[in-house]
Amino acid sequence: MRNTVVDFTSLSLPEDVRLALAEAFWSHVGIQSERCIHTHWFHIKTFDRFVRETEAVAALAEMHGGMLLRYVEWLNAQSRPDGKPWSKSGRAGPYTTLRKLLQWIERCLPGTIASIAYPFNPFPWRNRDTPPRSKIPARELRAILRACEADIAQMRVAREAACAQRLTDSGKTGTLGWLLHHVDRHCGGIVPTAQELSRAGQHPVHRTLSRLGGLKQVEPCLYPRAESLLPYYLMILIHTAGNPDPIAELERDCLQSLPLLDDRQALVWFKARANSIQRRTFSSIDCFEPPVLVKEIVAWNKRLQPLAPVALRERLFLYKGRGAVTALSSGAVKSMLKSFCERHGLPRFSLASIRPGVLASFYRSSGDLRRVSAVANHAHLATTVRYVQTPEVDAQHRARIAALQRAFIGHIEKARSSGTAEPVAPRSNACVSRPGELVSMFGFGCTDPFAGVAPGTHRGELCTHFMGCFTCPNAIITPDPATVARLLQARDHLRAAARALHPARWQSFYAPQLRILEEDILSRFGASELAAAAPLVAQLPPLPDLR
Repeated sequence: MRNTVVDFTSLSLPEDVRLALAEAFWSHVGIQSERCIHTHWFHIKTFDRFVRETEAVAALAEMHGGMLLRYVEWLNAQSRPDGKPWSKSGRAGPYTTLRKLLQWIERCLPGTIASIAYPFNPFPWRNRDTPPRSKIPARELRAILRACEADIAQMRVAREAACAQRLTDSGKTGTLGWLLHHVDRHCGGIVPTAQELSRAGQHPVHRTLSRLGGLKQVEPCLYPRAESLLPYYLMILIHTAGNPDPIAELERDCLQSLPLLDDRQALVWFKARANSIQRRTFSSIDCFEPPVLVKEIVAWNKRLQPLAPVALRERLFLYKGRGAVTALSSGAVKSMLKSFCERHGLPRFSLASIRPGVLASFYRSSGDLRRVSAVANHAHLATTVRYVQTPEVDAQHRARIAALQRAFIGHIEKARSSGTAEPVAPRSNACVSRPGELVSMFGFGCTDPFAGVAPGTHRGELCTHFMGCFTCPNAIITPDPATVARLLQARDHLRAAARALHPARWQSFYAPQLRILEEDILSRFGASELAAAAPLVAQLPPLPDLR
């Protein structure tokens, strides 16, 4: 484990550099969370290693733009133990921390260092090149929930049986009921340590404890251990679609009642990175939903609360560790996931993949991006999009778009066949369209060429796309052989016109239409559709000459 004690005197930087960075560090970073402070301190130690290896800074006066460029080059040359270079995020973090501290020194300690021309975006496309978040599939999330429910049900049964034995066997030496009663009356409710059990008079307790399976079996009957809280933590994390650290830092008063909704309660927690309160509501009567789980944990570890450090005393996930009471952390959970997965036959997963997996699964079932954003408590929809993008969601999008297109084309074909569409009267008396459907040069029907659909035209003016309706942005082209045959005829006609018209006129009027036809429209049809339409081209009436 890396050293997280922030001590600027341990750095090998020149004294004036160390003092200036220390003042900037505590003024700029000191108000942030402990985790952020440790991260920035790690970045400062990276800069200290750069100075130690390159001897690029001998005094505060040498903190300038040239030194920053050299620092960027040094970061780009770093590699991990496996030989792979640092990621862009791994390089951008140390650079950004140093840049912010130097900017604070320039702003708040004027004259201390010369004005610096900071390199512009030395690590471009950092977010684009970052690998996408891994997401747990819905079936694996359900398997994790089932495993957690099985563990919780088993622990509930064990605690209920222990409670019943306390009532019936408290006077029988050597039984579990007697041991629990003895711990409550003579040991302050906490199982004695091995050192305490070695003292005189504790032999019956030590013998009974060993016979019943030791601390691992007896302690959960009184208060939770770290592995006892793991299924509770995972269930709450999945139900809330929360981030691992904020959920681990839930407080004991995290439940709030809802007016007029007696069967529901809100789970409230603080997300430090967003500096905002997060909340979700759940059933308060379902035995595996967060409100019931929270109340169960509060009652279970109540005796541990007075023994916890003051800073952790209001945490929800308190447990008895080795010799001390502490609170659950995401790091402790990660160390227990391997045994949890092996015990239940689950594939290995990471805590960071739970939230994206839950949000992606919720989006696949609801199809409503705003509802998913509300579940995730995101401030911007763009953030939610990055979470829910998966191959399954993309395939679902394509299927929905294809279904809507088929329905739209079917509606248009039905309207054309029934003849219910009526032309819209033009605004200008100078341009009068005949009733009924009009046929453009290349044989495509137009309900009203004076409707002002094309960009740059107004209602009552002849559509600028009437010479080639297939280039209209609102064109609807059905995949039937007759329509494809018209497209093939229009392509051949435009190609023939290229040999007869003046090149300038061809490039100005007809080349863009041919380009759209070849590259954007015909390329969408398969070889079988084009082959079926080719024999029909000869049966079509000839097209007028292009001028």
